[in-house]
Amino acid sequence: MDKKKIAERIFFILIGISAALIVSIGVIAIVLRENGKKSLQADETEITVHSVELEKKATVSKVEKDDDTIMYKGKKYRYNKDVVTILFMGIDNNGKLPPKDENRDYRKGGQADALLLAVINPHDNTVKMVNINRNAIAEVDIYDENGNFVETRATQVCLAHGYGTGYEDSCERQVKSVSNLFNYIPISGYISMEMGGVGVMNDAVGGVEVEILDDIPQGSDNLKHRQGETVTLMGDDARIYVKYRDTKEFDSVSTRMRRQKQYVNALTGKLVAKSKKDAKFPITLLMELSDYTVTNLDASKITYLTGECIGYDIDTENIYSLEGETVVADDGFEEFHADEDAVTDLIFELFYENVL
Repeated sequence: MDKKKIAERIFFILIGISAALIVSIGVIAIVLRENGKKSLQADETEITVHSVELEKKATVSKVEKDDDTIMYKGKKYRYNKDVVTILFMGIDNNGKLPPKDENRDYRKGGQADALLLAVINPHDNTVKMVNINRNAIAEVDIYDENGNFVETRATQVCLAHGYGTGYEDSCERQVKSVSNLFNYIPISGYISMEMGGVGVMNDAVGGVEVEILDDIPQGSDNLKHRQGETVTLMGDDARIYVKYRDTKEFDSVSTRMRRQKQYVNALTGKLVAKSKKDAKFPITLLMELSDYTVTNLDASKITYLTGECIGYDIDTENIYSLEGETVVADDGFEEFHADEDAVTDLIFELFYENVL
């Protein structure tokens, strides 16, 4: 066989190997997405628990025992089993996560200063978000410093994360308490981030431009006393902007939540733009934030979420907030009491579909 024919044969073999690799990669991506989709969807037990709790707290009734619809305010609804919910938690620690094996105190997980619930709906290709007041009263499981369960108490929802080591145990307890606020709605995944990671995330997208809403006495000259000015937040200024509040001011949490909603709106646009240019960007970013974050989102879940949400309408202009009232309790701490009827309305808007 002459050299020309040998070269041709090698060429076609290489083409065949390349084609096989492309097909294999495509199959792997499909498998990852399908596995991610299945693992993020709520199971029947979770849906049943939610349904039972909803009937306890709201004026609802089953239409028929063998039917999965619910009548609410004269309309028939069905729970959307394809909805995926992800809870984002901002933990009040300005540094990195403590070494996992060094924290033996199960009451030092840190409070969740920011709580944002993302509701991903593949039926209408939308992502809607709910900003949750850290002082909202919810059922919180209390543990002692050795990790032993003590009791369940109605207290500020942000405290749930503190009863743990700051890792998976804290996150799962925070997820449970937030779920309780929504009549035990299934929450599919979570990401917690120490506040020290905000600057890393902010700079990964090239900074975030905002109009400074409040007079902030901290940070660099680019941030301090710039109320009303439009600036690009860089580095630790981003953390300060979303975390700072004057604790002497009544209901300063609501003032801070307004800045958080503004920042999330601007940040999300840049995250989506980066992800459209580079599908690997979400995974790369999570790796950069690994010293600050805890998550149950693995490669399959991230692959599914990235593939789905890139083309979705991510509504950050109209981030929901719970309706209710902030009061000062006998112990001097502020409490936010959510309006249960308004919460039920929101549940049906986000998690149910009207059945004609």
